[in-house]
Amino acid sequence: MEAVSAGVYDALPAQVRDRLPAEVMASAQNAQVFRATFDVLPRLVDDLLARLRQVEGQPWPMWKLVAAFYLVEVQIGHNSVTQAGERIYSTMPWPPTVKTIADALRFTQTAYLESHLRTPVSAIGGWKVESEGPDRMVLVDETPYPCHFSEGVVAGICRKFSRQRPNYRRLAPHTSRRAGGTSTRYEITYIPA
Repeated sequence: MEAVSAGVYDALPAQVRDRLPAEVMASAQNAQVFRATFDVLPRLVDDLLARLRQVEGQPWPMWKLVAAFYLVEVQIGHNSVTQAGERIYSTMPWPPTVKTIADALRFTQTAYLESHLRTPVSAIGGWKVESEGPDRMVLVDETPYPCHFSEGVVAGICRKFSRQRPNYRRLAPHTSRRAGGTSTRYEITYIPA
């Protein structure tokens, strides 16, 4: 990391730094999504991609994608990273089988794995449904991405499926990733479809 870009290692939280395998790749499409997400700040995106020596249109090492979001968080604040997650998931095309918020929350893991070229969960973490009822779900995020980004993912899904009047909250915030933990749990409540 440091050989590619000085200061990147220190920008990552301690619980993530040494957990990012160098050989794991993320889809080249992630660069397009990253750029589109921060389209109001094109220079920021250009500078980050240059700093990370990432060529657009090429698959990129997952650590670079994760680092890019942490660097945005450091440079312009966690709200921008939350909004990025929300924007991606509230505007992405969903498969026809995803008709409800429960479907979308369950699909989060599939979308994550596809975005990371089906790398095993043991290498990249993931999203899992811890419990589910007719009007609530507990979703656990064990990815290395910023906690604020992941909260945006949940918020974006809630926004996309707003007709079910969803609400979410972080469970046990004192053990979440932003507090130094390795996972973050969200409870999402909604009107059954």
